[in-house]
Amino acid sequence: MEKLKSVWSAIIHNKRFCLAWLVFGCAYVTFFGFLYVEDPFTQGLRSVNVLGILLEPTMRATASVIGKTYFWGFKGWGLFQTISLALNTLYMYRRYGFTGKSARFGKICLIIAACCITACVIIPSTEEFGLQLVAHWSGALLFGVFNAIAIGLCLLRLSKQSRKFLTTFIVFLAMLGAMIALLAVFGKSGAIESIPMWGAYLILLAANYTGLYRESLPGRS
Repeated sequence: MEKLKSVWSAIIHNKRFCLAWLVFGCAYVTFFGFLYVEDPFTQGLRSVNVLGILLEPTMRATASVIGKTYFWGFKGWGLFQTISLALNTLYMYRRYGFTGKSARFGKICLIIAACCITACVIIPSTEEFGLQLVAHWSGALLFGVFNAIAIGLCLLRLSKQSRKFLTTFIVFLAMLGAMIALLAVFGKSGAIESIPMWGAYLILLAANYTGLYRESLPGRS
């Protein structure tokens, strides 16, 4: 058991493994968001055929709408996001020595986020307002909220030590605010839905795999 635990620990601490999941997770959710579906919500929109796959360039359809056609693809959308974001958030915690009660709370948030997205992909969306629709959208919304908290807690701690991280934290909050504002003005949209995901992936990429913050936080590798 100890040997198995040691092997597993070595895998999830591996920089290349975590980076591979970051790239794969971002690529998967982006490609999934471009898929075109025949649905009243997307009917009449422009589509393009790429190697036999119909794509919708404006990404208007949300993942939930696309998931009605691509059932297992939607399950992957939830699963791969969860794995890639959790792995890389924890990698950021380790890289920058983020520990203590805040870090433990951040890890709890990642677990809750995984439960929320599981509920979202298991409970299908519906056109009629009711308990099913509320449960579905609550799962999706809370997944984003708890992941944002897990990432934001680390950025907030590091912002006290680094101006670059302070700027990143402010941009992170602005990005979340922009998504809410755009949703209020334009309504639900796949492109708007993707903004916080792309932002989170970009921040994790910069923090974990570049030297962008090395000068402001010396001693970190």
